Amino acid sequence: MTAHDELEGRYRRLMTAYPLRHRREYEEEMVGVLLAAAEPGQRRPSVRDRADLLVNALAVRLRGCAGDSGGDAWRRAAHAVQLVGALLLLAVGVRRLLPGLTFYPGVEPLEFARPAAWAAVLILASAGLRRVATGAAVAGAVVETVHVAQWYDYSPSQVLRAGWLVTLALVVAVSSAWLAGGGRVAAPRGVWLFGAALAVAVAGNAADQYQGLSIFPGFLYRTTLSSQFPFRLAGPLYLVAAALAGWAWWRQGGPVRRRILALTAPVAAIAALVTYGFAGFMYSSQQFPSPILLRPFQWAILLATPVLAFALAAVALNRWERLSALVELGRRAEKA
Repeated sequence: MTAHDELEGRYRRLMTAYPLRHRREYEEEMVGVLLAAAEPGQRRPSVRDRADLLVNALAVRLRGCAGDSGGDAWRRAAHAVQLVGALLLLAVGVRRLLPGLTFYPGVEPLEFARPAAWAAVLILASAGLRRVATGAAVAGAVVETVHVAQWYDYSPSQVLRAGWLVTLALVVAVSSAWLAGGGRVAAPRGVWLFGAALAVAVAGNAADQYQGLSIFPGFLYRTTLSSQFPFRLAGPLYLVAAALAGWAWWRQGGPVRRRILALTAPVAAIAALVTYGFAGFMYSSQQFPSPILLRPFQWAILLATPVLAFALAAVALNRWERLSALVELGRRAEKA
């Protein structure tokens, strides 16, 4: 076998990373260009060629799974995630800033920067300034990441617990960048319901925080709110918040609803991974006097999970919609 034939065979094996339809249309042209640019006597693809082919193959597959990335349903879903995610991050930032202003003499600048960045995203996105909103969202994601990263040396478990927050910030930044190009997108339907759900959830969190407070301090026998109310006061509030959020999600329409789930799949995946996959690590890390830091393979799992979650959600969405379209075509053919 000549060096040329061996190199061609290796390039064709790399081309199997692309979808079949793409290979049928472009394989011969791509292999021809690669062989023409090869060095005389070269038998193996260069590292750069391998990386380019594999990265482009992944991009082609994701575009095929997600459908038209500039489609109206995807853009409407990204806009909903952008607004609701920024609103949630703003509420979290304000919720953690207020105790510092009330009980502590000094507050770190990052505590002010967090809600400020997400408030800017909301205002700019609502005003239609998509590119500026993207810059604000990227800045907010950086601030959230830096804020959480500063805990790592002394409390890795705290970093893991805040992993969903950083992931949400990155999802909002990516959604904002997605919307930066193209035309203006209509506001999500019933967006006020998301705000109402968040307000009720914040009220439930406040009820959880203050249910154990003493209502008669200073007496030998203390009566607390928990002893007066043997059930969890926040429970009904959380149920109402979930119902309002579910109603708002349902009002978006089927195609947008499904894409919202795909875009938020990385956040749900990180939350589940930390809760169930790193439960043992978090427990053991808190038991030792010096913190146990994450190993490289654990970081690799954490970083890969959001990407894989979105890819799998996009694949499932694509196959579901294709199957639904085929079923609908079959029904129409039977009626005809």
